[in-house]
Amino acid sequence: MLQSERLVRWAATPERWPRPELAPTRGLTVLLASHRVDMVRVDPEADPVLEAGKQHNLRLAAPAFDGLWVTPERPLSFWRVLGRLSEHAGYRHGLSLRGGCLTPSIGGGICLLANALFELTARQGWLVLERSGHTMEAVPPLEGTLWGMDATVAWPYVDLVVAPREGPVRLGARVVGDSLRLTLHGDTAPRTRSRLWSESDSLVETPEGWVRSNRILRRVEELSTGRVLEEGPIAENRRRLLNPEDRQRTCLTCGETACHARVEVPVRPEPRP
Repeated sequence: MLQSERLVRWAATPERWPRPELAPTRGLTVLLASHRVDMVRVDPEADPVLEAGKQHNLRLAAPAFDGLWVTPERPLSFWRVLGRLSEHAGYRHGLSLRGGCLTPSIGGGICLLANALFELTARQGWLVLERSGHTMEAVPPLEGTLWGMDATVAWPYVDLVVAPREGPVRLGARVVGDSLRLTLHGDTAPRTRSRLWSESDSLVETPEGWVRSNRILRRVEELSTGRVLEEGPIAENRRRLLNPEDRQRTCLTCGETACHARVEVPVRPEPRP
């Protein structure tokens, strides 16, 4: 029902959900911002089969966002750009958080791209029109990073939708080696600056385990005058933290055979050198 409702909204309000369009090949040469994310997990809890699937999925998805034309009137919708993930489209099993478990799913790991898009655009002061945070934490954040700068997505009704305050902007998205690299290019230097911080950060033990929550706030102001354009929360987070044992338990290692979410993941042979 939720999927059908979102698809109907896409068709009924094309001005709110425009089809993706490539930016012109000329112009938009000023680099506004860039962001790089390592795709590879090196912790011992990472399953090699699902990790390989995640990296394959990101390499397959990134080109859909490369070169996109985004303006205040043409917001970026993650699912409007990428479309439905399927084996037919070439996606493989990767790790997903579903129903309180770590579950292999087609296209799993694609949230790393949504996370990167949210963090890059939020730090640039883009309008956050739609964003949902994860409800579980499978990979602890890097020390010193702002916790809660993520965006979960589920086709097509849990979406990430953002728009620049000024434009046009050309989005770049490429996988280089083991890194996902995003860039934003415009026709002039940025005219705003933004600052993000966390408040109400708490860690509470509950019957379901340790739960962490916070709010991400942002202040956006004009560079020339210092006039405040926005100040307030852009993200509300509440997340159950998985312990190391739970982070290693997936359908590939779990002995529960009656689980409705259980899937069989084919083991793909390693390519020959």
